[in-house]
Amino acid sequence: MEQDKLVERVRAIWEKQGFSFEGESPHFTASNEESFSVSVFSSEDYSREDVREMASESDHVFVDEGHEEVDVRKSVIREREETQYDLPSFEIIGDIAIINDLAGRDEEKAVEGIKDNHPFVETVMLKEEPLQGEFRVGEYRKLTGDKTETVHTEHGCTFKVDPTRVYYSERYSSERERVISQIKPGERVLVMFAGVGPFAVMAAKQRDPEEVVAVEKNPVAADYLEENIEMNSVSDTVSSIKGDVREVMENLGEFDRIIMPLPGAANRFLDLASEHLSSEGHIHYYRFVEGDYMEFIETELEELGLDLDALEAYNAGEKSPSEDRVCFNLARK
Repeated sequence: MEQDKLVERVRAIWEKQGFSFEGESPHFTASNEESFSVSVFSSEDYSREDVREMASESDHVFVDEGHEEVDVRKSVIREREETQYDLPSFEIIGDIAIINDLAGRDEEKAVEGIKDNHPFVETVMLKEEPLQGEFRVGEYRKLTGDKTETVHTEHGCTFKVDPTRVYYSERYSSERERVISQIKPGERVLVMFAGVGPFAVMAAKQRDPEEVVAVEKNPVAADYLEENIEMNSVSDTVSSIKGDVREVMENLGEFDRIIMPLPGAANRFLDLASEHLSSEGHIHYYRFVEGDYMEFIETELEELGLDLDALEAYNAGEKSPSEDRVCFNLARK
């Protein structure tokens, strides 16, 4: 592959992850909140000896197929298109790929296809059990690679996360941005079940809230939340609280916007959110819904005895073919 073409392929990989990519061939720097040294070597322009001599100081080395056998730690960019592979459903978090269901496909072929099309991926895991338990963590088996902790970039924010220990999905990136875009300057924002902090950090970096309070009970996720607040330099705006939301809310006052991204159990906390909602405030309330959205929410609000109106019901993805993940925008009547 020509060097310029190989460099452009590598540049696209990093920029897709939110990194700037600068330098003079064959050495570059990929920068976001962190910086990595990157070297790119085409077999048309560099010999195997060149690669061995010049790649030793780089964090990431990319080569084409002509240098596949060079004995350095590297990623190989191939002259193949993704359509040549029958890939299973998967998502990429940082440099970790998670296969949701092989659906009868060969493990080795699935790994080969993912790594060929996403050469920055270091670990590929197969989800063997669905999200379960109080903290919604799945069970995974490594198909290649060892690391499970990574740094993921989303809309200009970076998040350190270990998907085997805490819940995180890049599939809801656009949904998070949709909700965050509705925050107005000067609002007090509460994120219940904040996880590693995607809603809270994005709110602080993209909007101009007065304050963001993020509450997370899972101690591992809460530690990542604190680290991600510091990593994104939003500690002046975002405060994290480790604990059960019911036990920490009493002295927190009212909020203009409350985000409740726990579709399986958010109904158990909606009364608490309503108590702490300002008169003109909004609640972004996630639920799994089968059937008519508005009929569902009207019935649920009546059963809970809450004086709230559903202003909007937004389909935020599928849980199953018959059940949707729905975000309701609730406000006082």
